[in-house]
Amino acid sequence: MSYSYEKRIKQLEENLEMEKQVKASEVEFNADLKKEIEKRDLHIETLVKINEQYSDKIARLRLILKKWVNEI
Repeated sequence: MSYSYEKRIKQLEENLEMEKQVKASEVEFNADLKKEIEKRDLHIETLVKINEQYSDKIARLRLILKKWVNEI
């Protein structure tokens, strides 16, 4: 009987070790995902700023063109 208990204890210890490894892997994976999300947020913010700048320039140029077209 004690052999079966020892075997079961060994299985539980192995399962516990695997779970610890999985958790450690998940923690690392989540940290990587958070970093990627932060990078994407930064890219989005940068692109929005660039789009705003170009939209302002394009709007001004369109107004100038409309003014020139109306003068012709």
